[in-house]
Amino acid sequence: MKIYLILLLIINMLFGKELFEDYYKEAEKILANMTIYEKIGQMFIGRYSIDTADEHIKNYHIGGFVLFANNIQGHTEEQLIKELEERQNNSKILLSYSVDEEGGTVCRVSLYFRDERFPSPRQSYEKGGIDEILLIEKEKIDLLRKLNFTVNFAPVADISTNESDYIHARTLGENATLTSEYINEVVDEYCNEEFTCCLKHFPGYGNNRNTHDDVAHDYRELDYLKKNDLVPFVNAIIHKVPMIMVSHNIVHKIDDEYPSSISKKVHDLLRDYGYTGLILTDSLSMGAIQKYAVNVSEGALAVLAGNDIIVTSTFEKHIEQVIKAYENNEIDPQIIEKAARRVIAWKLKYLYKIDINSTDPTDSTEPIDSTDSPGPTDSTKPTDTTNSTDDSKAFNDESNQTLYIILGIIIGIIAIVIIILVYLYYTKRKQKKDNNDILDEEENDLNDDKLIRDSNPN
Repeated sequence: MKIYLILLLIINMLFGKELFEDYYKEAEKILANMTIYEKIGQMFIGRYSIDTADEHIKNYHIGGFVLFANNIQGHTEEQLIKELEERQNNSKILLSYSVDEEGGTVCRVSLYFRDERFPSPRQSYEKGGIDEILLIEKEKIDLLRKLNFTVNFAPVADISTNESDYIHARTLGENATLTSEYINEVVDEYCNEEFTCCLKHFPGYGNNRNTHDDVAHDYRELDYLKKNDLVPFVNAIIHKVPMIMVSHNIVHKIDDEYPSSISKKVHDLLRDYGYTGLILTDSLSMGAIQKYAVNVSEGALAVLAGNDIIVTSTFEKHIEQVIKAYENNEIDPQIIEKAARRVIAWKLKYLYKIDINSTDPTDSTEPIDSTDSPGPTDSTKPTDTTNSTDDSKAFNDESNQTLYIILGIIIGIIAIVIIILVYLYYTKRKQKKDNNDILDEEENDLNDDKLIRDSNPN
């Protein structure tokens, strides 16, 4: 990985704050009035069905839905908008509506609400470079927002330059540098439009097989991945991508036991790069996962690995697995709490579009009534300490704030020193190389002179 990218990551981790940190306080107020079961529900995006959606909202407090072509086919724009609004009105917390609208071979919406499906990133790039891609992405955002969608499961950040690769048609089809440039621009476009994009498929799909049916094994060296497949993801982290989806590939140099989507080692790697946004599984219903859930269910494994959101076409199966694992003390409630806080904070930013500087409460952030939730209620509700006016707490908050400022200054100084030392190291190494080159040239000149003298003794 290039040195400038490493330095940017260090600066981002030292001086940046978590992506949704500004919304945590408001999120905690909402969480304080939710049961643990409601929080678990927020960690799921289930496959949409008009027949079961209201049941999943009422009984499980599902966080959102992903729609496929069959959910959209046969609808007019007005019908689809109305249908999604009706489901939205039945949910206490705003639902997220996701869709895979990558362009090219993977389109759900433009098949029915555009004269022709959106082109693939590669097709757009060949037509007019990054500028053409951004025009298409803006059109996607406008269309999806109009239809009440809130998340696009795109862009694909995988690198593939071989047309025979399974993933190739969905990628830019270029190397790590050009793919990173493309990803940076697209992520910036979505962030500027305040519409959520979801990067996929960490830690890079490469030339692996289709994991919808069975697991794919990736034996490439970690050093190679760091210089290639991981580079677009690291760039996207710096550009504040709000969501990253993890693949089902078993990347043996990171974790040779579990598919990435349920691998704690893979998730830890993503967090080690300073990522503080939402981590999602690829669909947990895919065939690649089932055989690895032996002693622990795949739903529980996904939570324990570090996913904030589980994407699944078999929602009831997987949420019941997580609920059971929680009730059997296999999942620490703090893991659920932390994931739910991220999800709610993200929703406040992107769905509710809350003004965090406003002092006026809004209807959308009123405490949630959880009296009809399944399972225990009072015993599982965390104590709300976010509104405490206790003087000692206020004093501690001020003391902590001062301490954080001091620590921030110290860390900043250390970071600057590290940057200077790295710069001096590479400068010195380059200078040494240049000196060696000069000495080599002088030695060659001396040898040439000696040869001339030897050949001309007179």
